[in-house]
Amino acid sequence: MFWLIHMLVFITSTLLAGLFIRFLRRGKLFVQSRLEQIRQMGPPAGEKDDELQQPFLARVVRPALAAAGGALVRLTPREILQKNELKLIHAGSPANLNAGNLIMLQLLAGVLFLGGGVTLAVFFSMGGARAILTALLVAALGYALPALTLNAKIKKRQSLIQKELPDMLDLLLVSVEAGLSFDMSLKRVAEQKTGILSDEISRMLEEIRLGKIREEALRSLVRRTGVSDLSTVVSAIIQSERLGTNLARTLRVQAGAIRQKRRQRVEQAAMQAPIKMLFPMVFLIFPALFVVLLGPTAIKLMEIFRSYF
Repeated sequence: MFWLIHMLVFITSTLLAGLFIRFLRRGKLFVQSRLEQIRQMGPPAGEKDDELQQPFLARVVRPALAAAGGALVRLTPREILQKNELKLIHAGSPANLNAGNLIMLQLLAGVLFLGGGVTLAVFFSMGGARAILTALLVAALGYALPALTLNAKIKKRQSLIQKELPDMLDLLLVSVEAGLSFDMSLKRVAEQKTGILSDEISRMLEEIRLGKIREEALRSLVRRTGVSDLSTVVSAIIQSERLGTNLARTLRVQAGAIRQKRRQRVEQAAMQAPIKMLFPMVFLIFPALFVVLLGPTAIKLMEIFRSYF
């Protein structure tokens, strides 16, 4: 049993060291890979020598991780891959991750935390089922940590988009009523405003410039953000274009509806504030207050009882 524990601790330490070195060398490897791509555009002379001059991580470790990620992608069900891809798109594609990288990251985190759980069990002298349960719980936490971090990033990004949407609609309405076309109004919004929504609008306009249909570009915008309010606005704009109705009137109605929804969210958050404050008050504020107010009285009572007994 002890040799197995020592082996797991050694494997965990090796993986942690390799992962730390990989993150330190990541920027350098990216520059080297870009230089290698530039060299490939020229004459192929000395290509083998250039490949041998690359560091060990670029020649061996990185391809091995890519191959392992490809194998995991082939073994993972398509529904899970599509779900992870959609989550990464909603999160803004952090660090250019894909579904295979996310699964690989989850497995690595699970293995590392498993080693940490075994180390914790050995440190506290746990035995039997208790040690196994502790290691499994810590490993499950490590496996779920990347997904939890991704969900938090998605929630934060969508919250920022929801905050930017009412102002964007107001500026878009003013531009349309001033006589600008819808595309020019979107361009003006992207130039005047800053933030995630403005960046997504700029990307949508670039897609339209490259030949994509406006309706498809709008639906792609909704798919990249995953915000229900934006989906409602885009559906109303598409319906207005199909029916040939007044776009300014549609935008005015949608702007009023979005502001009403934001007001309702603020009121809901205000109603939840007393409930959220209850736990800090009971477990943090009240004990300190009782110590300050009742502490001197308790000391005097103890002195009085000590004099009698």
